[in-house]
Amino acid sequence: MSKYLIKGASIFGSYSHNFKKPSICPYCHISIDVQKKKKNEHSFNGHQLFIATCKCTACRKNFFFACEYDSGKTDYDPIIYPAVEFVPYSNDTLKAISPRFIDIYNQALQSEFHNNLELAAIGYRSALEILVKDYAINELKKDPEEVRSKKLYDAIEIYLNQDGLFKTADVVRILGNDHTHYDRKYPQYDFGLLKCYMDIFLKNIEALYLINHPPVSRTL
Repeated sequence: MSKYLIKGASIFGSYSHNFKKPSICPYCHISIDVQKKKKNEHSFNGHQLFIATCKCTACRKNFFFACEYDSGKTDYDPIIYPAVEFVPYSNDTLKAISPRFIDIYNQALQSEFHNNLELAAIGYRSALEILVKDYAINELKKDPEEVRSKKLYDAIEIYLNQDGLFKTADVVRILGNDHTHYDRKYPQYDFGLLKCYMDIFLKNIEALYLINHPPVSRTL
């Protein structure tokens, strides 16, 4: 998720350009469009400093941010207090399928956290391949050498015969591959769409694992 939203600076006064507004709460780390409680602006050396106190719409805690406005540029990231920190992803179910997936997925998340979306897209595609192949080996009990030799295109087709898994994995594969190319084939689809389908795929494969590994069952 992006750490900032691009918003019109007119909320601070008669400004026609944009500013970066925090989109992740530094307390609960949920993606939000924060509510501004108080705002102010200060001028120094021909620059404008926008200052605001915000309330998180999720945990309802207040935090502070300040950002510089310079001739309409939005290159300057806001200062946020308390500082937003990266929270690693954890999922015991997916870790049981593929510990390596968790590691690669967190590397992609870190790239996204720092707004390196091209690298994040490539990272999510790599994490997908790790998870698909480990799923085939550890859950479907396929021969490891056979699985390792498969291209991701073929692995998805052969090992993910459930419709929800196949379709969502293919979107991540195609859009992830697209970010590795000099000329993108699908520039109309942004990073957010890839991430959306990645999230759907993870939920589906987690649900399938839990269905196949019930903690209790009826006695026959």
